[in-house]
Amino acid sequence: MSPERKSAAAAAADRVRAVLEAAEQSAAELRAEAAEEIEGQLARAQAVAERLSGRADEIEKALQALADSVREELSALKADLEELRAVKEGIGAVSSEAAAEPEPLPESEPVPEPEPVADEPAPSSAQGEGIEGARVIALNMALTGSPRDETARYLSENFQLDNPEALLDEVYARVGG
Repeated sequence: MSPERKSAAAAAADRVRAVLEAAEQSAAELRAEAAEEIEGQLARAQAVAERLSGRADEIEKALQALADSVREELSALKADLEELRAVKEGIGAVSSEAAAEPEPLPESEPVPEPEPVADEPAPSSAQGEGIEGARVIALNMALTGSPRDETARYLSENFQLDNPEALLDEVYARVGG
């Protein structure tokens, strides 16, 4: 081979070698950048996963507390319902006793009502315990299923109420009938 060809071949070989080295260096740089990018993405993904896990734990605790609270409220509600049933049964027993026809008292001369003092108004049975007694009896009758007209009749026979319809409206609205 002639020295010119040798030196041209050597020069070409040097160029090829230089291109290969540059390509390898570029590939190494790209691999390093890709590795850094992947590590950064993995670090961010790990941070997000940890935040999500923490939030999931918080939500689970909150749901558990809510479930416990609901459980407690339901227990209290059941206790209140049981108490209401007991009250209803007690009122039913009183109503049964009150509904039984009492034997008439022997006839005697009526005792006159005392005259009211000028400063004090005469108490009516629609005031104080009279209205409350009427309300309790009406509520009991409504709870035991007595029709409204039967309750109205009983109240008019046994109480002097200023507004019996308002009392009946209130009682039957509460009972839902």
